[in-house]
Amino acid sequence: MIWACVDRTTLLERTGDPFLRYAAPADVLAVAGPLGWAALVRWRPFGHWGGAAVMAPGAPVGAESDALSVLVARAEEQNVSPEWFSTAPGRELAPPPGWQVGTGDTWAFMWTDRATDLPPAPPGLVELDDAADAARVEAFGRSHNRLFEGFPGRGYASLWLGVEDAAGELAAVGGIHVLGSGAAHLAGIVVRPDVRGTGLGTGLTAQLTRRAVAAHGASTLGVYSDNAVAVGLYHRLGYAVAHHFHTHGLTRMRVGAAVACDLR
Repeated sequence: MIWACVDRTTLLERTGDPFLRYAAPADVLAVAGPLGWAALVRWRPFGHWGGAAVMAPGAPVGAESDALSVLVARAEEQNVSPEWFSTAPGRELAPPPGWQVGTGDTWAFMWTDRATDLPPAPPGLVELDDAADAARVEAFGRSHNRLFEGFPGRGYASLWLGVEDAAGELAAVGGIHVLGSGAAHLAGIVVRPDVRGTGLGTGLTAQLTRRAVAAHGASTLGVYSDNAVAVGLYHRLGYAVAHHFHTHGLTRMRVGAAVACDLR
């Protein structure tokens, strides 16, 4: 299989792909060929490299694996260690020599650059501080969603919004993370079970979207593909699915052991 190294500008001109547009910084490592393209991106401003392969219909089994091997070789030359890699659901991914591929989850990368005709902000909306309110946000998120991925207090979020009830207790939270590309990525959106279905989550997400589009020109998010309720909500707010990805953890092997990476 033939893979040519390409830069972000060239690949974006060829594909117009929203994942590249919003998630790939200028230092992306990318390859392209007749079968499709693949890239490793710096997901966080400080690192957490990972990526995706997007293949043409009918691409042979092994295309993604072959592209990943080329990208990993490039990454190692630049002292970069990728931690995750995504394919379309159901596509095989074999590890490059010296690496292991783990299991993962299937999720949708969604985006919008529109913030008009959105529902109003909910009553009780407050701004929260990523550092000062980290414990409060983490406790709320974990108590109502065991898969909470807001990571307050780590410096990922440029904004946290909460909704307080009449007693001053949190009823919902959500944040805006800034990706390595500088794009906004909604994260950590959780609504308390007793107020779900009231429109609170819709109003909070709409307000986060307004703030993200105003500050960054667009808003992105990731949602588990099997969460039909959430996917439908985001569609109603103007988000489009760029890709459904199945993400695998990557583990680099050392002599006699493997070095595991946190998929965060």
